[in-house]
Amino acid sequence: MFELKQRVVFALNKLADRDTYQIGVEELEKTVECLNPDGVTPFLSCILDTDSEQKSAVRKECIRLMGLLVTLHEGVIGSHLGKMVASIVKRLKDPDSVVMDACVETVGVLASKLSNDRGENDGAFVVLVKPLFEALGEQNKQVQFGAALCLARAIDNTTNPPVSILQRMLARTNKVLKNPHFMAKPAVIELNRSIIMAGGAPTQSILSAALSSIQEALKNSDWTARKAASLSLGEIASSGGTYFSSFKASCIRSLESCRFDKVKPVRDTVLQSLRLWRSLPEPDTHEPSEAGSSIKGLPACLPLLMC
Repeated sequence: MFELKQRVVFALNKLADRDTYQIGVEELEKTVECLNPDGVTPFLSCILDTDSEQKSAVRKECIRLMGLLVTLHEGVIGSHLGKMVASIVKRLKDPDSVVMDACVETVGVLASKLSNDRGENDGAFVVLVKPLFEALGEQNKQVQFGAALCLARAIDNTTNPPVSILQRMLARTNKVLKNPHFMAKPAVIELNRSIIMAGGAPTQSILSAALSSIQEALKNSDWTARKAASLSLGEIASSGGTYFSSFKASCIRSLESCRFDKVKPVRDTVLQSLRLWRSLPEPDTHEPSEAGSSIKGLPACLPLLMC
C-alpha cells in the first residue's frame, strides 16, 4: 500500500507542471483501472487530502478521479460515498471555476452509477444529496451556487429518485427563492426545474406552487435569475406534454411580461420558452395524477433530511 500511495503522489505532483500534466493524468487513470478492492481506501486517502495550496489542475483532477473510480469500481465504493461527497462540498469553496465544474460533473457520475443499485438507491441518494442540500444554507454565494448545481445534476442523473425526498426538497427551495438574502437564485431555479422534471411535484397544488416560484423569478432585478427562470420554464414545457397544459395560460402570461426585457439573453430565452408553451395542447378537465400515491415510502433513517 505504501508503494501505491507513493505512485499516486508522484503522479499528482506531475499534474502541477504543464509539461508533465498529461503524463500525470494518464498514470493516475491507469492506477485507477488496475486497483484491486484493497487499494481503493489508500487511493482515496491520497486524492481526498488535496488542499487549496495545490495547483487548480491537481484539485480538479482529484475531483474527476472520484468519478472515474466509481465508474470502474462501483461495487466497492458505497462505504466511501460519504467521504467523497464531503470532499466535493469542501471543494465548492474553491476560487477556480474549473474545480466547481468538476464537482458538478463528478456528482452526476456518482448519481448515475450508484442509482444502478436499486436495492440501496434511496440510501445512496440521501448520502449524496443531504450534505449538498445542507450547503445551500451557508452564507457563501459560491457554495450556494455550486451546491444547487450539484443537486440538480444528481437528480437529473438518478434513475427514479425518491419522490418523497424530492417533495421535501422542493418545499424548502420554494422558500429559498422567496428569501431576499439568498445569493444563488439562478442555480436554485435550475434545481427546481430538475425536481419538477423528476416527478417531485406530483400533484397540481405542489406543481402550481413550484411553477409560481419560478414565474416570480421572472421579476427579479438580477437578469441571470430572469434568464434562468425563462430557460427552466421552457425546459419544463418541452418535457411535459399534457401534464403541464393546465398551467399554459399562466406561464405564457408571465413570459409575455418579459418579452421586451432590456437584456438580450433574457429576451432570447423568453421567446424560445413562449414558443414551447404555446405549442402545448390546450388543458382538458383532468388534473395531473396523484403520482405520489404509488411511490416508495421514506425510509425510517431519513426523517432528519431537509429538516
